[in-house]
Amino acid sequence: MDEPPGPFRRHGVQAEPQALRRLRHDLMAWVLETGVDADRAQDIVLASYEALANVADHAYDGAGAGVVDLDATAHPDRIEVVIGDHGRWRTPVVDPRPVSPRGRGLLLLRASADRADIASGESGTVVTLAWDLAPAVVSEKQG
Repeated sequence: MDEPPGPFRRHGVQAEPQALRRLRHDLMAWVLETGVDADRAQDIVLASYEALANVADHAYDGAGAGVVDLDATAHPDRIEVVIGDHGRWRTPVVDPRPVSPRGRGLLLLRASADRADIASGESGTVVTLAWDLAPAVVSEKQG
């Protein structure tokens, strides 16, 4: 079996749509390189991208004036993605219509990851997401 890839690190990425889309594609390539199946890779990238989009929406008011840092690591038993910003959390403006898709990002993060931790403070917000990886099961026929 090949060695898993080293950590994926991107720091100082502009919190603007084009840069975040490029980061999403680079993250997907890295996740697939770890050997994670395509469905699990989609979950990992979807939740990570939602966290990245929340940075642009909440930390920097969607103005793209700030930056985001992303660190992803493949451990033997899990994939962990840590996303941080250097802004200040701003409560989103929630559309009063009951069918609004706004305001569901945190629910998506928690539903897509096995673990999601969000810590916000004066120096920014850090989102830590983790997905458990099932160990390879070797089955032997008993004769």
